[in-house]
Amino acid sequence: MEIRKRCLVAAVSLAVTAAVLMGGILLLPGCGATGPTDGTDLGRNRNWAGAYLRVHLVPEQKPQLGEYSSRSQEVIQQHVEWAQQASIDFFAVSWRGMGSYGHTSLVDHVLPESSFNTIQWCILYETPTVIEGDPGASTINLTMAARDTLIRHLLDFHDNFFSRSNYLHIDGRPVIILRQSRRIAGEPWIALNAVRQAYMDSTGGGSYYMVGDEAMWGALAIPNTNRIRAMNAITGIDLGVMSQHDGYPQGTGFINDLTTMWQAYSAAGQVLEPPVPLVPMVWPGFNDRASSQIQHPVIAREVTSGTEQNGRTYGQMWIVANEQVGDPAIVLLNSFNAWQQDTQIEPVADNSNGLGTTLPATMTGRARYFPYQESFVEDTAIYKGNVLLGAIYEIWYDNKPPSGY
Repeated sequence: MEIRKRCLVAAVSLAVTAAVLMGGILLLPGCGATGPTDGTDLGRNRNWAGAYLRVHLVPEQKPQLGEYSSRSQEVIQQHVEWAQQASIDFFAVSWRGMGSYGHTSLVDHVLPESSFNTIQWCILYETPTVIEGDPGASTINLTMAARDTLIRHLLDFHDNFFSRSNYLHIDGRPVIILRQSRRIAGEPWIALNAVRQAYMDSTGGGSYYMVGDEAMWGALAIPNTNRIRAMNAITGIDLGVMSQHDGYPQGTGFINDLTTMWQAYSAAGQVLEPPVPLVPMVWPGFNDRASSQIQHPVIAREVTSGTEQNGRTYGQMWIVANEQVGDPAIVLLNSFNAWQQDTQIEPVADNSNGLGTTLPATMTGRARYFPYQESFVEDTAIYKGNVLLGAIYEIWYDNKPPSGY
């Protein structure tokens, strides 16, 4: 314990000019509308509360399991079964802090469920929420205090998560995905390597495999090698939110722009020493108009309009991902069940409307939404190929205040 304290103090006192050696390199707790808070949780807990597109469609397309609680043993078992049918290798668990409902759900309900031991998982660290206390923070400042917070969390993960038999390791190192690392300001290489060094000192030399969330669109798509070289791999998680491609991809240039962007970030990582590989992200479509106050563009799940499921945007993304994947060959899926952005592959209930719906147009952007049932689970297994596939997975509660609130 005394060694750990000394390491934390040492990390905070590192001069910003210090250079340190680098070490080696998706269940998502909570989404939807802001749920109850106990005053310490910063509103990080979420519930369904109508904050997802499919419940507003006419006719509605709710989850096949209903608006469930992720603490349900039956739900966890079914999710693992569907993930295995989709050939998903690991869940990336979004983590919003020690006081969050998601953390408690993970520790007390998800991890103890025996079926969950049959799939690998890792932490998706929600940096803006945990470090800045604001999921929408435009800048993340890794001050000395913020570094100390990050180190403490990593050491807690080391003690409680990393040694679990089904925690994901790459090259013998536990994987952690740093969400929105692209927002880290100042000297990110110095700050992140100070954190890494403190972790290594405290754990006797072992490091972790950090995947940075770096990729952005358009004019913002300028790879920052000062951040990238602090990572072991890079990806781009929130590209749906940042996209300007509104509508059916065939008419928006979406796939061409996606290819160009991945190529730029792949090239930026490959010129570094050691090289930082690309982990492409795939997603079926995007629509967060039920959960966001901002009218983001809609990325339709079909490539073109029509009354039949005539060509999956998802399949086109997989073609690009398999062309751009790095070494090790890893692809991330956003998401298994992020219903609040309609990126989920989790099955919807059959509402006997095979033609789908474009209503209400204010929600759909006039794109057609089909009750796809289990087809995206089946397609994922077909598209995957020989990559290691991870999926972001949300922890939901069923519109009732969580126990303890």
